Amino acid sequence: MKHPRLILSSLLLSFGQVMAADEPITWLVHYEAKSLPQEQGWKAVGELAAKAALANGALHLVDDSATADGAFRAAWKPQPGTEIVVEATVRVESVAARKGRSAMWPAQQGVPVGLIVSDGKHQEGLLLVPEKIATFHDRVALFDAKTQFHTYQLVIRDRDMSIAVDGVIKIRGEGAFWKKAENAEAFVQFGSTSPGWMGAAHWQSVQLGLRKRAGEPTKPQLRITVGEPWEIPPTPGWDQPRHGGHQVRAYDPATGMAVPDTKEGRPLPPTRPYLYDVGQGVLLLSVGQGPDAAFEPYGVLRSTDAGKTWQPVKDLQFKTFAPQPHVRLADGHILGVSRWNVRYEAGTYIGMSYRFDSKAETFTPFENLIHLPVETGQTAVFDRDIFDGGNHEVMAVVYATIKKGVGACYLMKSTDSGATWNHFSTFGDGQEPSLVRFSASEMMSVQRTSSFLPLRQTWSHDGGKTWTPLITLEEGSVSPDMVVMSNGVVACSYGRPGSNLMFSTDQGKTWTHHTVITDSGGFNYTALREVSPGRLLYIHDAPNLRALYVDVERINP
Repeated sequence: MKHPRLILSSLLLSFGQVMAADEPITWLVHYEAKSLPQEQGWKAVGELAAKAALANGALHLVDDSATADGAFRAAWKPQPGTEIVVEATVRVESVAARKGRSAMWPAQQGVPVGLIVSDGKHQEGLLLVPEKIATFHDRVALFDAKTQFHTYQLVIRDRDMSIAVDGVIKIRGEGAFWKKAENAEAFVQFGSTSPGWMGAAHWQSVQLGLRKRAGEPTKPQLRITVGEPWEIPPTPGWDQPRHGGHQVRAYDPATGMAVPDTKEGRPLPPTRPYLYDVGQGVLLLSVGQGPDAAFEPYGVLRSTDAGKTWQPVKDLQFKTFAPQPHVRLADGHILGVSRWNVRYEAGTYIGMSYRFDSKAETFTPFENLIHLPVETGQTAVFDRDIFDGGNHEVMAVVYATIKKGVGACYLMKSTDSGATWNHFSTFGDGQEPSLVRFSASEMMSVQRTSSFLPLRQTWSHDGGKTWTPLITLEEGSVSPDMVVMSNGVVACSYGRPGSNLMFSTDQGKTWTHHTVITDSGGFNYTALREVSPGRLLYIHDAPNLRALYVDVERINP
């Protein structure tokens, strides 16, 4: 049987780049657990490195402190015309959070068990957790890294960074090697860089080498130009307690995340944007205006200048049953449907619909009736997407919690312009789905599973009646939003950590041109719509609500 490192030499890199089997790797730095790293030329980083010990043929490196870390670093020199290969054989023992943290991703938190690689211009790495592996930003694969030792290989070529485990590629990593390096030193480092998280692992070996590039770089199909952002100011009164028991929680300005004690930080500004182009030059934006909880208040903003400025829609601020999805109907009016609703009886809910005038300046509310196929939790959430089918027919996307840990994504249909909603199909067991239509029969959805876990995807070929089995993507983690652009490109935003963007030129079969808008922390909810041919309006909430334009040009059809 071939050694995993030899098998890797014949595998495909992202987007069809072949790693030539006869190209040797020149190893520049190496560690093998026959002695301590310092004795093999590695530099100790962090006070906990001194506690590392050899045991059973591996280096046992433990981070048992909520305030300190420990790792080992070695420098190396880049060479033009080469790609970087990093290999580590390691078994994760544990990863744990200090009190008050529950989900692990290292964008702002550091790495309790992982590899960091820098070429002096960019840096990225591999996070190891007992139940998954991930890059430092947005790629993740579920994997048992705890039970036994595995050999992990990172191949870095320009901005791409693939990750393989025992010869099998788990993460293609197109565009994953993106973050600006902390300094001009090229280095490789293993261990913990996370004061706030704790972890332990057994390291058998770590090495970094260079290999001659195989073939020419893949030519990009798109030219992506990201503009400068501008802030969307809070609605007047956002810093005051709301009626009906709603209190505006505080947030930590350093991270943008809510904190439980309102004496800390300052009041939580609008977050979690949901963007709708209702035609005739009108954009509507639904934003959360309270705590991240069921029945929190939402508000609606309106723009008539492609998102440059926004005005609150009168009488639709800080309302529990404010509309979230909006669509223009065939008669010229605009339909809005409340995000929240209340359970009336098993499988039946009552919410609010809104009939706006053609300019979205005035509205008339009316109750709606929602019928779901099974009993769910206290509410069914009308989320991102809604479509007008003409002749009073409207379809909308809803998700709900059936029981703890189990959700459902529904396609709902109304035949009376939003007064009654009936179940049309179920297309996943996740949450926060985004759905696009390519034609009357072809649809595709990407949906969240949970924070810091992979997104999943499904297609329909019969107008949404039936759906293909869900497939797991390498991108994660929350609130995807998609739009089919006028040039045929599918754009998908997603967040946490960071605010991100990816594109597809084949209706979602492959995702390319990954772009990080920001790695600032926050709720990291995102939204986007095409406001003119080839131009996206991108809105996100990290560290506060802001917008920018992204121009997308096809250069290699």
